Amino acid sequence: MKYLICANCQHPNVIKSEYQTFCEACGKKLQLTFAGWRQSHPMASFGEFRETVGVTMKPPRRNVVTAWINRQMQPQHRGKVIIFFTLLFICIAGAGTLFGKRAVYTLLYPKVPKSSLYAAWHTATIGRQALEVSTPLKLWVHDQALKPEEAAGVEYAKSYRNEDGGGIQIAVNLRSYKPGADNSLEAAVSAAHKALQDGGLVGDIQCKSVPVLISGLQGALEEGTYTYKGAIKLSFSNLVIVRGNSRWQIHINYRDDDPVGQDVAARILKSVKIK
Repeated sequence: MKYLICANCQHPNVIKSEYQTFCEACGKKLQLTFAGWRQSHPMASFGEFRETVGVTMKPPRRNVVTAWINRQMQPQHRGKVIIFFTLLFICIAGAGTLFGKRAVYTLLYPKVPKSSLYAAWHTATIGRQALEVSTPLKLWVHDQALKPEEAAGVEYAKSYRNEDGGGIQIAVNLRSYKPGADNSLEAAVSAAHKALQDGGLVGDIQCKSVPVLISGLQGALEEGTYTYKGAIKLSFSNLVIVRGNSRWQIHINYRDDDPVGQDVAARILKSVKIK
């Protein structure tokens, strides 16, 4: 079958007659008509006009998927469709539980950009028991209410965190304890572990502890890994220092598969000084 395409609306008009002049769809005059074409081809017939000027339209391709869906939506098949999509939803939900959770937390914890090693760092002296530290991200006050059992023995508390992003989390906690409170290094390390485990967000802690000397003060540095929210493995460094009734703690975490994060954490800890 041959067609004349309307220049105005692109509607294909079946060539039916030598007197065909207007588009069936929009009513505009067709650009090509037998009468007009014959002026330059006086000896030609209508059949020649149709074969020479007419356009052959390809039949639309059948969409197999759409046809299948239309068949399945018929009343006699709807029960099977409901069962199929119910099972599909269960499978997707199961896959999301197993793999989606890890993917989400992987996005929330990007790797530390290598530029962090070369960009200008922030050096700050913070807290009443002055601690100096250099970090790739600025630290901000992030005080939180202490639990009643801890608050009873604390005279002064201050906490700092870096802003979100950058692939690394840095927390600095400063405490001054009341006379008689247990502020031994062992108690400080134990309290740091308990704080990690509170809330059930952290599990499977694997670490080793080594004694350190910071500005002439005794401390302990723990380094290892833990699983955060059962979804992503993080490496961490936890530095605890005590002097009399004062305690300083720096906790750093980053993705376990991030060597740049490890270098940044080591540089932060190396910069720590107690004034």
